[in-house]
Amino acid sequence: MYMMMFRVVLMPAMLMLSFFTGWRMATRLIVDECQRFGGFVSGKKEFRCISTMQMWLMHESPNHRIYIAGPMTGLPDNNYPAFHDAAARLRKRAWHVESPAENPVPHVDAHCAWTAYMRMGISQLMTCHAIYLLPGWQQSPGASAEYFIAQRLGLTIYEHAMQEDVMAEQLQALASKPALPKDELLRAQVQT
Repeated sequence: MYMMMFRVVLMPAMLMLSFFTGWRMATRLIVDECQRFGGFVSGKKEFRCISTMQMWLMHESPNHRIYIAGPMTGLPDNNYPAFHDAAARLRKRAWHVESPAENPVPHVDAHCAWTAYMRMGISQLMTCHAIYLLPGWQQSPGASAEYFIAQRLGLTIYEHAMQEDVMAEQLQALASKPALPKDELLRAQVQT
């Protein structure tokens, strides 16, 4: 009788308990490795860890997400025109754009504003597939930090200065301008 009860009730319960315990230990190990190293190795494969929110955004977003990084502090209009121009071009190419120039003003003291903007920007960057670097990003402490994070996360990195589409658009804009008559061209040369 006891043997039958052991086979029917206790043995399955022990198997479930050992499975559950093993599963929890494996999950805990993976979570620890993700927090410490950003990934783990299993056999010959290397796995990178992302947050559940980042995974959802990457899966649910119909377009690839891109973050624009560049210098702001100390530049006229905080360099917003360059950010808005880049965002418009990227949206034309079906990217979902995350731009720090479009973020709301944080409700913090003036001496904490830079940190608050960086926190907003980095949280946006974490949801993206790629980063788009504007000219001068190397001299910006914030953009350099965003580049480093993007590089460590394995995001695709696009640099504005290397983009052929920017040059093509500028050439197209120049070609579409009407030509100046010779007398106006001469007056323009004399004035300069």
